[in-house]
Amino acid sequence: MEDTLTCSPATFSQVFGRQGQLMQATVQSLNSLNDQIAHFMVSRPKALDDEDDAFLPGEKETLKKSMTLMRHLLMDAQAKILKMMDDNKQLAHRIDGAIQSASQEVTNLRSELTATSRRLAELGASDPPMVENNQHNNHAYRELALWSCGQAEETDPAADV
Repeated sequence: MEDTLTCSPATFSQVFGRQGQLMQATVQSLNSLNDQIAHFMVSRPKALDDEDDAFLPGEKETLKKSMTLMRHLLMDAQAKILKMMDDNKQLAHRIDGAIQSASQEVTNLRSELTATSRRLAELGASDPPMVENNQHNNHAYRELALWSCGQAEETDPAADV
């Protein structure tokens, strides 16, 4: 039974750490994309000014606004991913602590159970034979039952116990 209660060696912190590495790679990809958009916004409009035929009158401004919006969305996504990574790290530490506390409590309860079993075994070895004990208990029970029904003599049932 003890073997089935053991946990794998990986902690939640380690698992979330591996997940965090993947998320960090995602944030780096978003950074790269954001840099590319920024570079396009700085260098491309000058080249587009030379090509008046490439866009209709309002399209250049629309393109610039769209690129700005994409950059803001990317930065927002990055911030949310970074916050989620931090939240996951904190959660993992809390889970690891709770598991460690529960494991310690199980160990303490097992120790108490072992000590109680040992004490019961010691008491069982020093008790009189069970036959005499059972006869005494049956007599006391019979007296108590008769007394509670009002059929016993006017004696205290606890006196025989």
